[in-house]
Amino acid sequence: MIYINRDNKVFTNSYESKNGIVTGTAFIGYRSLYGEDLLNYVSSWETAEEWKQGLLDLNGFYAIIIIKNNKVFAAVDRIRSLPLFYGLHEGNLFISNDARWVREQVGDKEIDSLAKEEFLLTGFVVGSDTLFPSVKQIQAGEVVFFGKNETGDFKIDPHRYYRYLHSNYYEESEKELQRMFDDVLQNVFQRLISYAHGRTIVVPLSGGYDSRLIVLMLKRLGYEKVIAFSYGRPGNHEAEVSKQVAESLGVRWEFVEYSNELWREWYEAPEMKEYFNMAGNLASLPHIQDWPAVWVLQKEGRIPPNSIFVPGHSADLPAGSRSKSVPDIYKGPVSRERLIGAIIGYHYSLFDWSKKKRALFPFFEKKILEVLGDLDQYPDQSSAFESWDISERQPKFIVNSLRVYEFFGYEWWIPFWDKEFMDYWCRISPEKRLNQSLYVSYVNDLANKRGLEISEHTSKTEILKKWMKACVKRILPTEVKKWVKKEMEKRYFLEHPMAWYGVHRDDFVRAKITEGATIINSLLVTDYLDGISKSNIEKD
Repeated sequence: MIYINRDNKVFTNSYESKNGIVTGTAFIGYRSLYGEDLLNYVSSWETAEEWKQGLLDLNGFYAIIIIKNNKVFAAVDRIRSLPLFYGLHEGNLFISNDARWVREQVGDKEIDSLAKEEFLLTGFVVGSDTLFPSVKQIQAGEVVFFGKNETGDFKIDPHRYYRYLHSNYYEESEKELQRMFDDVLQNVFQRLISYAHGRTIVVPLSGGYDSRLIVLMLKRLGYEKVIAFSYGRPGNHEAEVSKQVAESLGVRWEFVEYSNELWREWYEAPEMKEYFNMAGNLASLPHIQDWPAVWVLQKEGRIPPNSIFVPGHSADLPAGSRSKSVPDIYKGPVSRERLIGAIIGYHYSLFDWSKKKRALFPFFEKKILEVLGDLDQYPDQSSAFESWDISERQPKFIVNSLRVYEFFGYEWWIPFWDKEFMDYWCRISPEKRLNQSLYVSYVNDLANKRGLEISEHTSKTEILKKWMKACVKRILPTEVKKWVKKEMEKRYFLEHPMAWYGVHRDDFVRAKITEGATIINSLLVTDYLDGISKSNIEKD
Protein backbone atom coordinates (compact mmCIF):
# COMPACT_ATOMS: atom_id res chain seq x y z
CA MET A 1 0.00 0.00 0.00
CA ILE A 2 0.98 3.61 -0.56
CA TYR A 3 0.41 6.10 2.25
CA ILE A 4 0.94 9.83 1.82
CA ASN A 5 0.78 12.34 4.64
CA ARG A 6 1.31 16.11 4.68
CA ASP A 7 1.85 18.62 7.44
CA ASN A 8 -0.26 21.58 6.33
CA LYS A 9 1.84 24.04 8.35
CA VAL A 10 4.55 23.60 5.75
CA PHE A 11 2.46 22.61 2.73
CA THR A 12 0.29 25.72 3.00
CA ASN A 13 0.22 26.46 -0.72
CA SER A 14 -0.59 22.91 -1.81
CA TYR A 15 -3.07 21.09 -4.01
CA GLU A 16 -4.18 17.48 -3.68
CA SER A 17 -6.14 15.15 -5.94
CA LYS A 18 -6.36 11.40 -6.53
CA ASN A 19 -3.25 11.78 -8.71
CA GLY A 20 -1.05 13.18 -5.95
CA ILE A 21 0.04 16.34 -4.14
CA VAL A 22 1.99 19.39 -5.27
CA THR A 23 3.06 22.39 -3.25
CA GLY A 24 4.89 25.62 -4.02
CA THR A 25 5.15 27.63 -7.22
CA ALA A 26 7.12 26.79 -10.34
CA PHE A 27 7.91 28.91 -13.38
CA ILE A 28 8.38 28.10 -17.04
CA GLY A 29 9.98 31.33 -18.19
CA TYR A 30 7.63 33.95 -16.72
CA ARG A 31 4.59 31.65 -16.62
CA SER A 32 3.82 30.56 -13.08
CA LEU A 33 2.45 27.13 -12.24
CA TYR A 34 0.87 26.19 -8.92
CA GLY A 35 -1.98 24.13 -7.55
CA GLU A 36 -3.99 22.17 -10.10
CA ASP A 37 -2.07 23.65 -13.05
CA LEU A 38 1.25 22.46 -11.63
CA LEU A 39 -0.12 19.00 -10.84
CA ASN A 40 -1.57 18.60 -14.34
CA TYR A 41 1.68 19.82 -15.90
CA VAL A 42 3.90 17.26 -14.18
CA SER A 43 1.33 14.43 -14.37
CA SER A 44 1.95 14.14 -18.12
CA TRP A 45 5.50 12.88 -17.60
CA GLU A 46 5.89 9.12 -17.93
CA THR A 47 9.52 8.01 -18.28
CA ALA A 48 12.55 8.74 -16.14
CA GLU A 49 13.98 10.90 -18.92
CA GLU A 50 10.78 12.94 -19.20
CA TRP A 51 10.81 13.53 -15.46
CA LYS A 52 14.47 14.51 -15.33
CA GLN A 53 14.24 16.89 -18.30
CA GLY A 54 10.91 18.30 -17.15
CA LEU A 55 12.22 19.06 -13.67
CA LEU A 56 15.41 20.52 -15.09
CA ASP A 57 13.32 22.99 -17.09
CA LEU A 58 11.21 24.03 -14.10
CA ASN A 59 12.17 27.12 -12.14
CA GLY A 60 10.90 28.05 -8.69
CA PHE A 61 10.35 26.19 -5.43
CA TYR A 62 8.16 23.13 -5.11
CA ALA A 63 7.68 19.53 -3.99
CA ILE A 64 5.81 16.94 -6.02
CA ILE A 65 4.25 13.53 -5.28
CA ILE A 66 2.47 11.88 -8.22
CA ILE A 67 0.71 8.49 -8.13
CA LYS A 68 0.28 6.76 -11.47
CA ASN A 69 -0.45 3.12 -12.32
CA ASN A 70 0.47 2.01 -8.79
CA LYS A 71 3.78 3.85 -9.10
CA VAL A 72 4.91 6.92 -7.20
CA PHE A 73 7.10 9.77 -8.48
CA ALA A 74 8.38 12.12 -5.77
CA ALA A 75 10.63 15.12 -6.37
CA VAL A 76 11.93 18.29 -4.75
CA ASP A 77 13.37 21.38 -6.43
CA ARG A 78 17.08 21.91 -7.02
CA ILE A 79 17.63 23.41 -3.53
CA ARG A 80 15.17 21.16 -1.61
CA SER A 81 13.29 24.18 -0.30
CA LEU A 82 10.30 21.97 0.57
CA PRO A 83 11.70 18.65 1.87
CA LEU A 84 10.14 15.21 1.44
CA PHE A 85 10.82 12.03 3.41
CA TYR A 86 9.98 8.37 2.85
CA GLY A 87 10.28 4.91 4.36
CA LEU A 88 9.33 1.30 3.71
CA HIS A 89 7.81 -1.05 6.26
CA GLU A 90 6.15 -4.45 5.85
CA GLY A 91 5.59 -3.92 2.13
CA ASN A 92 4.11 -0.46 2.58
CA LEU A 93 5.47 2.87 1.30
CA PHE A 94 5.16 6.00 3.42
CA ILE A 95 5.88 9.49 2.03
CA SER A 96 5.49 12.80 3.83
CA ASN A 97 6.94 16.25 4.37
CA ASP A 98 6.99 15.28 8.07
CA ALA A 99 9.89 12.93 8.88
CA ARG A 100 8.44 12.25 12.34
CA TRP A 101 5.31 10.75 10.80
CA VAL A 102 7.42 8.50 8.55
CA ARG A 103 9.45 7.41 11.56
CA GLU A 104 6.30 6.43 13.44
CA GLN A 105 5.03 4.37 10.50
CA VAL A 106 8.27 2.45 9.98
CA GLY A 107 8.78 1.92 13.72
CA ASP A 108 12.32 3.34 14.05
CA LYS A 109 13.23 3.68 17.72
CA GLU A 110 16.99 4.22 17.91
CA ILE A 111 19.08 7.03 16.40
CA ASP A 112 21.81 5.81 14.05
CA SER A 113 25.08 6.32 15.97
CA LEU A 114 27.17 7.50 12.98
CA ALA A 115 24.43 9.83 11.74
CA LYS A 116 24.34 11.30 15.24
CA GLU A 117 28.10 11.96 15.16
CA GLU A 118 27.73 13.66 11.79
CA PHE A 119 24.78 15.75 12.99
CA LEU A 120 26.72 16.90 16.04
CA LEU A 121 29.48 18.27 13.82
CA THR A 122 27.51 19.71 10.89
CA GLY A 123 23.95 20.35 12.06
CA PHE A 124 22.51 18.12 9.31
CA VAL A 125 22.66 14.56 8.00
CA VAL A 126 24.47 14.11 4.70
CA GLY A 127 22.99 12.41 1.64
CA SER A 128 19.65 10.61 1.68
CA ASP A 129 20.00 9.54 5.33
CA THR A 130 18.36 11.01 8.42
CA LEU A 131 19.02 10.43 12.11
CA PHE A 132 16.92 7.26 11.91
CA PRO A 133 18.09 4.45 9.60
CA SER A 134 14.74 3.63 7.97
CA VAL A 135 13.71 7.24 7.35
CA LYS A 136 15.17 8.68 4.16
CA GLN A 137 15.06 12.12 2.54
CA ILE A 138 14.87 13.14 -1.09
CA GLN A 139 18.03 15.05 -1.91
CA ALA A 140 18.26 18.47 -3.53
CA GLY A 141 17.72 18.15 -7.27
CA GLU A 142 16.48 14.59 -7.01
CA VAL A 143 13.44 12.63 -8.19
CA VAL A 144 12.73 9.20 -6.70
CA PHE A 145 10.66 6.54 -8.47
CA PHE A 146 8.86 3.94 -6.40
CA GLY A 147 7.53 0.85 -8.15
CA LYS A 148 6.97 -2.79 -7.29
CA ASN A 149 9.32 -5.53 -8.44
CA GLU A 150 8.51 -9.14 -9.38
CA THR A 151 8.08 -10.18 -5.74
CA GLY A 152 5.65 -7.37 -5.00
CA ASP A 153 8.11 -5.34 -2.91
CA PHE A 154 8.69 -1.66 -3.53
CA LYS A 155 11.81 -0.79 -5.50
CA ILE A 156 13.42 2.61 -4.82
CA ASP A 157 15.04 4.23 -7.85
CA PRO A 158 16.56 7.69 -7.14
CA HIS A 159 17.77 9.99 -9.92
CA ARG A 160 19.71 13.24 -9.53
CA TYR A 161 18.22 15.40 -12.27
CA TYR A 162 20.27 18.43 -11.16
CA ARG A 163 23.73 18.95 -9.76
CA TYR A 164 25.37 22.33 -9.26
CA LEU A 165 28.15 21.90 -11.78
CA HIS A 166 30.38 24.56 -13.37
CA SER A 167 31.12 24.30 -17.07
CA ASN A 168 31.81 26.36 -20.19
CA TYR A 169 33.20 29.38 -18.36
CA TYR A 170 32.39 32.77 -19.89
CA GLU A 171 35.30 34.50 -21.62
CA GLU A 172 33.68 37.94 -21.79
CA SER A 173 35.16 41.01 -20.13
CA GLU A 174 34.18 41.89 -16.57
CA LYS A 175 32.11 44.81 -17.85
CA GLU A 176 30.15 42.50 -20.15
CA LEU A 177 29.74 39.89 -17.39
CA GLN A 178 28.26 42.57 -15.14
CA ARG A 179 25.85 43.59 -17.89
CA MET A 180 24.81 39.95 -18.30
CA PHE A 181 24.40 39.61 -14.54
CA ASP A 182 22.21 42.69 -14.55
CA ASP A 183 19.93 41.09 -17.14
CA VAL A 184 19.75 37.93 -15.03
CA LEU A 185 18.81 39.86 -11.89
CA GLN A 186 16.05 41.76 -13.64
CA ASN A 187 14.50 38.47 -14.78
CA VAL A 188 14.93 36.93 -11.32
CA PHE A 189 13.23 39.84 -9.56
CA GLN A 190 10.44 40.09 -12.11
CA ARG A 191 9.53 36.52 -11.15
CA LEU A 192 9.60 37.49 -7.46
CA ILE A 193 7.36 40.48 -8.15
CA SER A 194 5.00 38.26 -10.14
CA TYR A 195 4.83 35.84 -7.22
CA ALA A 196 4.32 38.62 -4.64
CA HIS A 197 1.42 40.00 -6.70
CA GLY A 198 1.19 43.27 -4.81
CA ARG A 199 1.67 41.84 -1.31
CA THR A 200 4.17 43.28 1.16
CA ILE A 201 7.69 41.90 0.80
CA VAL A 202 9.53 41.66 4.12
CA VAL A 203 13.32 41.53 3.90
CA PRO A 204 15.59 40.41 6.79
CA LEU A 205 18.11 43.16 6.06
CA SER A 206 21.58 42.51 7.46
CA GLY A 207 24.79 44.46 6.97
CA GLY A 208 25.83 42.18 4.10
CA TYR A 209 25.59 42.37 0.33
CA ASP A 210 22.90 39.76 -0.35
CA SER A 211 19.92 41.30 1.45
CA ARG A 212 21.16 44.74 0.37
CA LEU A 213 20.92 43.59 -3.26
CA ILE A 214 17.30 42.52 -2.68
CA VAL A 215 16.12 45.94 -1.53
CA LEU A 216 18.21 47.65 -4.23
CA MET A 217 16.57 45.59 -6.97
CA LEU A 218 13.04 45.97 -5.59
CA LYS A 219 13.42 49.75 -5.41
CA ARG A 220 14.98 49.83 -8.86
CA LEU A 221 12.04 47.91 -10.33
CA GLY A 222 9.53 50.16 -8.59
CA TYR A 223 8.12 47.72 -6.03
CA GLU A 224 7.13 49.98 -3.13
CA LYS A 225 5.49 47.60 -0.65
CA VAL A 226 8.72 46.63 1.10
CA ILE A 227 9.54 46.41 4.81
CA ALA A 228 13.06 45.71 6.07
CA PHE A 229 13.89 44.51 9.56
CA SER A 230 16.90 43.76 11.69
CA TYR A 231 17.50 42.53 15.24
CA GLY A 232 20.04 41.95 17.99
CA ARG A 233 21.52 44.09 20.73
CA PRO A 234 20.78 47.80 20.23
CA GLY A 235 23.55 49.44 18.25
CA ASN A 236 25.06 46.24 16.86
CA HIS A 237 27.04 46.74 13.65
CA GLU A 238 24.76 44.67 11.37
CA ALA A 239 21.67 46.53 12.50
CA GLU A 240 23.31 49.93 12.11
CA VAL A 241 24.29 49.18 8.51
CA SER A 242 20.83 47.73 7.87
CA LYS A 243 19.20 50.92 9.12
CA GLN A 244 21.43 53.07 6.94
CA VAL A 245 20.59 51.03 3.84
CA ALA A 246 16.84 51.15 4.51
CA GLU A 247 16.76 54.87 5.26
CA SER A 248 18.91 55.72 2.24
CA LEU A 249 16.55 53.81 -0.08
CA GLY A 250 13.35 55.02 1.56
CA VAL A 251 12.38 51.58 2.88
CA ARG A 252 10.48 51.24 6.15
CA TRP A 253 12.77 49.67 8.78
CA GLU A 254 11.80 47.71 11.87
CA PHE A 255 14.10 46.64 14.69
CA VAL A 256 13.56 43.92 17.29
CA GLU A 257 15.76 44.07 20.37
CA TYR A 258 17.48 40.89 21.58
CA SER A 259 18.99 40.33 25.03
CA ASN A 260 20.30 37.38 27.03
CA GLU A 261 17.23 37.55 29.29
CA LEU A 262 14.79 37.68 26.38
CA TRP A 263 16.48 34.74 24.69
CA ARG A 264 16.02 32.58 27.79
CA GLU A 265 12.32 33.47 27.79
CA TRP A 266 11.92 32.76 24.05
CA TYR A 267 13.92 29.54 24.12
CA GLU A 268 11.89 28.06 26.97
CA ALA A 269 8.53 29.01 25.42
CA PRO A 270 6.30 26.10 24.25
CA GLU A 271 6.18 27.74 20.82
CA MET A 272 9.94 27.24 20.43
CA LYS A 273 9.62 23.55 21.27
CA GLU A 274 6.83 23.22 18.71
CA TYR A 275 9.01 24.97 16.14
CA PHE A 276 11.99 22.66 16.85
CA ASN A 277 9.77 19.61 16.31
CA MET A 278 8.44 21.00 13.05
CA ALA A 279 11.65 22.40 11.56
CA GLY A 280 14.21 19.73 12.44
CA ASN A 281 12.59 16.86 10.55
CA LEU A 282 15.15 14.41 12.00
CA ALA A 283 17.75 15.72 9.55
CA SER A 284 18.40 19.44 10.14
CA LEU A 285 19.23 21.74 13.02
CA PRO A 286 16.35 24.25 13.36
CA HIS A 287 17.44 27.79 12.55
CA ILE A 288 16.71 30.26 15.38
CA GLN A 289 18.39 33.53 14.41
CA ASP A 290 15.34 35.49 13.26
CA TRP A 291 12.66 33.35 14.95
CA PRO A 292 12.06 35.80 17.84
CA ALA A 293 12.07 38.77 15.47
CA VAL A 294 9.33 37.28 13.28
CA TRP A 295 7.31 36.36 16.39
CA VAL A 296 7.56 39.90 17.78
CA LEU A 297 6.79 41.55 14.43
CA GLN A 298 3.68 39.40 14.12
CA LYS A 299 2.46 39.82 17.70
CA GLU A 300 2.88 43.59 17.57
CA GLY A 301 1.21 43.91 14.17
CA ARG A 302 4.26 45.51 12.56
CA ILE A 303 3.89 43.54 9.31
CA PRO A 304 0.73 42.67 7.31
CA PRO A 305 -0.71 39.15 7.76
CA ASN A 306 -0.21 38.22 4.09
CA SER A 307 3.43 39.34 3.93
CA ILE A 308 6.03 37.40 1.97
CA PHE A 309 9.48 37.00 3.52
CA VAL A 310 12.39 37.30 1.11
CA PRO A 311 15.76 36.50 2.74
CA GLY A 312 19.10 36.88 0.97
CA HIS A 313 20.00 33.17 0.94
CA SER A 314 22.62 32.75 -0.49
CA ALA A 315 23.97 34.89 -3.30
CA ASP A 316 27.41 35.03 -1.71
CA LEU A 317 28.13 31.29 -2.08
CA PRO A 318 27.96 30.84 -5.88
CA ALA A 319 29.60 34.27 -6.15
CA GLY A 320 32.66 32.91 -4.33
CA SER A 321 32.41 33.71 -0.61
CA ARG A 322 33.96 30.38 0.37
CA SER A 323 37.19 31.43 -1.34
CA LYS A 324 37.94 33.63 1.66
CA SER A 325 38.18 30.51 3.85
CA VAL A 326 39.88 28.15 1.38
CA PRO A 327 41.63 30.37 -1.21
CA ASP A 328 43.91 27.59 -2.42
CA ILE A 329 40.88 25.65 -3.70
CA TYR A 330 40.11 28.56 -6.05
CA LYS A 331 43.67 29.34 -7.14
CA GLY A 332 44.67 26.10 -8.80
CA PRO A 333 44.64 22.30 -8.78
CA VAL A 334 44.74 20.60 -5.38
CA SER A 335 44.68 16.93 -4.46
CA ARG A 336 41.55 14.92 -3.71
CA GLU A 337 42.74 14.71 -0.12
CA ARG A 338 42.91 18.51 0.12
CA LEU A 339 39.39 18.85 -1.34
CA ILE A 340 37.97 16.41 1.21
CA GLY A 341 39.94 18.12 3.96
CA ALA A 342 38.57 21.52 2.93
CA ILE A 343 34.97 20.26 2.98
CA ILE A 344 35.43 18.61 6.36
CA GLY A 345 37.31 21.59 7.81
CA TYR A 346 34.61 24.04 6.76
CA HIS A 347 31.46 22.03 7.48
CA TYR A 348 32.32 19.49 10.20
CA SER A 349 33.18 22.08 12.79
CA LEU A 350 30.57 22.46 15.54
CA PHE A 351 32.81 20.59 17.99
CA ASP A 352 36.47 19.70 18.31
CA TRP A 353 36.51 16.03 17.23
CA SER A 354 40.26 15.56 16.84
CA LYS A 355 40.28 12.67 19.34
CA LYS A 356 37.67 10.81 17.26
CA LYS A 357 39.24 11.56 13.88
CA ARG A 358 40.73 8.12 13.28
CA ALA A 359 37.36 6.44 13.82
CA LEU A 360 35.09 8.97 12.08
CA PHE A 361 37.12 10.35 9.18
CA PRO A 362 36.70 7.31 6.85
CA PHE A 363 32.92 7.41 7.36
CA PHE A 364 32.69 11.14 6.62
CA GLU A 365 35.00 10.84 3.62
CA LYS A 366 32.87 8.05 2.12
CA LYS A 367 29.66 10.06 2.46
CA ILE A 368 31.24 13.21 1.02
CA LEU A 369 32.44 11.31 -2.04
CA GLU A 370 29.02 9.69 -2.50
CA VAL A 371 27.41 13.13 -2.66
CA LEU A 372 30.05 14.50 -5.04
CA GLY A 373 29.86 11.53 -7.41
CA ASP A 374 32.48 11.25 -10.15
CA LEU A 375 35.12 13.90 -9.44
CA ASP A 376 36.01 14.05 -13.14
CA GLN A 377 32.74 15.82 -13.86
CA TYR A 378 34.01 18.97 -12.11
CA PRO A 379 36.23 21.35 -14.10
CA ASP A 380 38.15 22.29 -10.95
CA GLN A 381 38.10 21.73 -7.18
CA SER A 382 36.29 25.01 -6.45
CA SER A 383 33.35 23.66 -8.45
CA ALA A 384 33.30 20.44 -6.43
CA PHE A 385 33.64 22.38 -3.17
CA GLU A 386 30.67 24.63 -3.95
CA SER A 387 28.61 21.77 -5.38
CA TRP A 388 28.85 19.80 -2.14
CA ASP A 389 27.81 22.86 -0.13
CA ILE A 390 24.81 23.48 -2.41
CA SER A 391 23.78 19.84 -2.16
CA GLU A 392 24.10 19.67 1.60
CA ARG A 393 24.52 22.68 3.92
CA GLN A 394 22.48 25.13 1.89
CA PRO A 395 19.27 23.07 1.61
CA LYS A 396 19.49 21.34 4.98
CA PHE A 397 20.53 24.25 7.17
CA ILE A 398 20.43 27.64 5.42
CA VAL A 399 17.33 27.21 3.24
CA ASN A 400 15.69 25.12 5.96
CA SER A 401 15.49 28.39 7.93
CA LEU A 402 12.39 29.11 5.80
CA ARG A 403 10.54 26.92 8.30
CA VAL A 404 10.61 29.99 10.60
CA TYR A 405 8.31 31.91 8.27
CA GLU A 406 6.07 28.91 7.68
CA PHE A 407 5.76 28.35 11.41
CA PHE A 408 4.21 31.79 11.79
CA GLY A 409 1.98 31.32 8.73
CA TYR A 410 3.88 33.36 6.13
CA GLU A 411 4.94 32.58 2.58
CA TRP A 412 8.49 33.14 1.31
CA TRP A 413 10.63 33.40 -1.82
CA ILE A 414 14.39 32.94 -2.25
CA PRO A 415 15.40 34.82 -5.43
CA PHE A 416 19.07 33.88 -5.27
CA TRP A 417 18.22 30.21 -5.76
CA ASP A 418 16.32 31.04 -8.94
CA LYS A 419 17.38 28.71 -11.77
CA GLU A 420 18.65 31.57 -13.94
CA PHE A 421 20.75 32.99 -11.12
CA MET A 422 22.37 29.61 -10.41
CA ASP A 423 22.97 28.90 -14.11
CA TYR A 424 24.77 32.22 -14.52
CA TRP A 425 27.25 31.58 -11.71
CA CYS A 426 27.95 28.07 -12.99
CA ARG A 427 29.68 29.75 -15.93
CA ILE A 428 31.82 32.19 -13.92
CA SER A 429 35.46 31.11 -13.54
CA PRO A 430 37.17 30.60 -10.16
CA GLU A 431 39.34 33.66 -10.76
CA LYS A 432 36.28 35.92 -10.95
CA ARG A 433 34.68 34.20 -7.96
CA LEU A 434 37.82 34.64 -5.83
CA ASN A 435 36.96 37.04 -2.99
CA GLN A 436 33.58 37.61 -4.71
CA SER A 437 35.27 40.25 -6.88
CA LEU A 438 32.70 40.27 -9.70
CA TYR A 439 29.70 40.17 -7.37
CA VAL A 440 30.90 42.79 -4.88
CA SER A 441 31.85 45.14 -7.70
CA TYR A 442 28.38 44.81 -9.21
CA VAL A 443 26.51 45.42 -5.94
CA ASN A 444 28.69 48.42 -5.06
CA ASP A 445 28.15 49.90 -8.51
CA LEU A 446 24.38 49.43 -8.27
CA ALA A 447 24.37 50.96 -4.78
CA ASN A 448 26.27 54.00 -6.05
CA LYS A 449 23.81 54.45 -8.91
CA ARG A 450 20.94 54.38 -6.39
CA GLY A 451 22.70 56.94 -4.20
CA LEU A 452 23.31 54.47 -1.37
CA GLU A 453 26.24 55.34 0.87
CA ILE A 454 27.34 53.39 3.94
CA SER A 455 29.33 55.27 6.56
CA GLU A 456 31.35 52.90 8.71
CA HIS A 457 32.04 54.14 12.25
CA THR A 458 34.94 52.12 13.66
CA SER A 459 36.30 53.11 17.05
CA LYS A 460 40.00 53.23 17.85
CA THR A 461 39.46 50.31 20.24
CA GLU A 462 37.95 48.17 17.46
CA ILE A 463 40.81 49.07 15.12
CA LEU A 464 43.33 48.06 17.81
CA LYS A 465 41.50 44.76 18.40
CA LYS A 466 41.59 43.92 14.68
CA TRP A 467 45.29 44.77 14.50
CA MET A 468 46.11 42.61 17.52
CA LYS A 469 44.05 39.73 16.13
CA ALA A 470 45.92 39.90 12.81
CA CYS A 471 49.26 39.90 14.63
CA VAL A 472 48.28 36.89 16.74
CA LYS A 473 47.26 34.97 13.61
CA ARG A 474 50.65 35.58 12.01
CA ILE A 475 52.89 34.97 15.00
CA LEU A 476 51.46 32.27 17.28
CA PRO A 477 51.65 28.50 16.62
CA THR A 478 48.39 26.77 15.68
CA GLU A 479 47.82 25.07 19.02
CA VAL A 480 48.42 28.31 20.92
CA LYS A 481 46.01 30.15 18.60
CA LYS A 482 43.33 27.54 19.33
CA TRP A 483 43.86 27.99 23.06
CA VAL A 484 43.67 31.79 22.80
CA LYS A 485 40.49 31.55 20.70
CA LYS A 486 38.83 29.27 23.22
CA GLU A 487 39.79 31.48 26.15
CA MET A 488 38.38 34.53 24.37
CA GLU A 489 35.15 32.68 23.60
CA LYS A 490 34.75 31.75 27.27
CA ARG A 491 35.18 35.39 28.27
CA TYR A 492 33.20 37.23 25.62
CA PHE A 493 30.27 35.01 24.60
CA LEU A 494 27.92 37.08 26.77
CA GLU A 495 28.67 40.12 24.61
CA HIS A 496 27.64 38.49 21.32
CA PRO A 497 25.64 40.98 19.19
CA MET A 498 22.79 38.46 18.85
CA ALA A 499 22.75 37.81 22.63
CA TRP A 500 21.65 34.27 21.90
CA TYR A 501 23.95 32.54 24.38
CA GLY A 502 21.29 33.54 26.88
CA VAL A 503 19.44 30.35 25.92
CA HIS A 504 21.49 28.60 28.62
CA ARG A 505 23.08 29.46 31.95
CA ASP A 506 26.48 31.13 31.76
CA ASP A 507 28.31 28.30 33.54
CA PHE A 508 26.77 25.74 31.19
CA VAL A 509 27.92 27.67 28.11
CA ARG A 510 31.46 28.04 29.48
CA ALA A 511 31.60 24.32 30.19
CA LYS A 512 30.47 23.49 26.64
CA ILE A 513 33.10 25.81 25.14
CA THR A 514 35.73 24.10 27.30
CA GLU A 515 34.51 20.72 25.99
CA GLY A 516 34.98 21.85 22.36
CA ALA A 517 31.82 23.72 21.37
CA THR A 518 32.67 26.39 18.79
CA ILE A 519 29.50 28.45 18.15
CA ILE A 520 25.88 28.78 19.30
CA ASN A 521 24.85 25.93 16.96
CA SER A 522 27.09 23.60 18.98
CA LEU A 523 24.72 24.09 21.92
CA LEU A 524 21.57 23.92 19.82
CA VAL A 525 22.52 20.69 18.06
CA THR A 526 22.96 19.02 21.44
CA ASP A 527 19.61 20.38 22.61
CA TYR A 528 17.88 19.03 19.50
CA LEU A 529 19.28 15.53 19.98
CA ASP A 530 18.44 15.62 23.68
CA GLY A 531 14.87 16.55 22.75
CA ILE A 532 14.58 13.47 20.53
CA SER A 533 15.97 11.23 23.29
CA LYS A 534 13.55 12.71 25.81
CA SER A 535 10.65 12.15 23.42
CA ASN A 536 11.71 8.51 23.00
CA ILE A 537 11.72 7.99 26.77
CA GLU A 538 8.28 9.57 27.15
CA LYS A 539 6.85 7.31 24.42
CA ASP A 540 8.33 4.20 26.00
